Parts: sequence; C-alpha cells; structure tokens
Amino acid sequence: MSTILLSIGSNTFAKTNIDKAKRMLSFLFPGIVFSEPILTEPEDEKYSYLFRNVLARANTEMSPEEVIDKIKQTERAVGRTPRDKYLGRMIIDIDLIQYENRILRLQDYERDYVQQLLSTLPALDTTESGTGEPDTTTDTDIVEEDA
Repeated sequence: MSTILLSIGSNTFAKTNIDKAKRMLSFLFPGIVFSEPILTEPEDEKYSYLFRNVLARANTEMSPEEVIDKIKQTERAVGRTPRDKYLGRMIIDIDLIQYENRILRLQDYERDYVQQLLSTLPALDTTESGTGEPDTTTDTDIVEEDA
C-alpha cells in the first residue's frame, strides 16, 4: 500500500467542479481525506480568476502511472478539455504531487498554498506505509503530462 498526495484546483465553477472530483476520487481511493479549500491568486497571467485549491491524501495499490491515468480520466469526466487552458479557465486540475516519500512535482510541492494546506490535511484512518520526510528529488521516470 502506497500513500499519495494529490493537488486539486479549479477556477471555473470551482466549488461544483472540485466537489465532483472529490466524489469521483473517493470512489477510486476509499478512505481518501481532503484538506480545507483555499483561494489563491493565479500564478500564470493567462488565468484571470481566483483558484480554489484542495489537497488530498490516500492509500493505494496502484503504481504512480496508474494513479496519473486515473486522475486524468477523472479530469475529463469532470469536464476538462485541452482547450480550457488556452481560454484561461481551469475546469479541474488534479496532480499527483507525492507518491510514498518521493516528491514527483517539486515545484508544486513547494508552492505556498500546498505547504499551508498540508497543515489542514487530516491523517488517514489506516496506517500510512510511508513515514518520515519526503524525498525532494524528483523522479524523472514518472512524468505527468499537462493535458
């Protein structure tokens, strides 16, 4: 069993779209826990609206590649299309930031809002398999493509 950390964000009908994603993720990852939401300013000038962001932690038997595949399917099911980013909207964005103690997206992990939300993320009910501090080296074999 591996512990994962997901970042979930939206700037378009954000509460509704994040709630949809949370329901789908709860089905994929029973026992998943979510942080409180936070509103953040966009970091890219192509976005004009505030983002709603949430973190999630779960245990899974899936490999990192399988997790990424499932979260990309979830994004499409919520309504994300490749064109959205160019229009300055983010229907939903779900990223696998950490798998066990490996940080897969260091730049995302180090964002202020991620560090702030980590403190509001409830502990998992089951015993977490990964303990200790995360490894901040990135894994170049596991690449999550921006869709």
